[in-house]
Amino acid sequence: MQIRTLFSIAFVCSSMLVMAQPCTPNPLYADSVFGVWPDTTENFMPAMINLPYVQDLNLIIPVSAQDINITFPAVDIDSVVFNGITGLPAGLSVACASQTPAPCTYLPTVLGCGVITGTPTEAGTFPLALDVTGYFTLFGTAVPYPLTFGGYRIVVAEDNTGIHGIGSTGLSGVKSVPNPFTTRTNLEFSLQRGGEVKLHVYNLLGEQLWSQRTVGKAGMNKIPFEAGELQEGVYLFKVESGTESFTGRLMVSR
Repeated sequence: MQIRTLFSIAFVCSSMLVMAQPCTPNPLYADSVFGVWPDTTENFMPAMINLPYVQDLNLIIPVSAQDINITFPAVDIDSVVFNGITGLPAGLSVACASQTPAPCTYLPTVLGCGVITGTPTEAGTFPLALDVTGYFTLFGTAVPYPLTFGGYRIVVAEDNTGIHGIGSTGLSGVKSVPNPFTTRTNLEFSLQRGGEVKLHVYNLLGEQLWSQRTVGKAGMNKIPFEAGELQEGVYLFKVESGTESFTGRLMVSR
């Protein structure tokens, strides 16, 4: 748990390499004490060459250094800064929403986020390593401590080999969270087997407003959707995987 927390912190911070805030924290995790979502057990969604990829990360940094590592002294965490991420496949990059004017900096107890996006151009299994600097408060001064964390990975398939895109993938648990929403929601679904997934959003006239193709993993998947300039009202979303599909309603509330 401790490693996962700081690890994701690092990862999120890396996202701040961009000036604009590239993500919005998922309010589902706002009441948590600390943690990282997804953790290294759930891990990141698989990807496929030449298909757009999006993986959100949410995190809350703990107050005490011992929540990161039990062997650390019982001192407070001032902040955590992400310095870089190695191992990402070509075509993917990380962005983070900093919580201070400094790049990729995260504060204790505040829900933060990051996102991996892009279109992978190489296949394989890619272990990820995060370089983080934790700032611990000692005698009123924020003292830096470098840390490196692993445990995450992204698997990129060269084609549909080993990824079941035809027939039943066991699509279930399709929903939008939160719903209603103001600017951003997650389209959530579960698969019994990994496979290609198509997501669409329509207005009530049946006009397609947004679509995305991705590769879903076995288990729970979450794909972010930004309302952008959509007016307040009801919209339809559709999730397709293999021969199965589900249509639900989205409500934008301004």
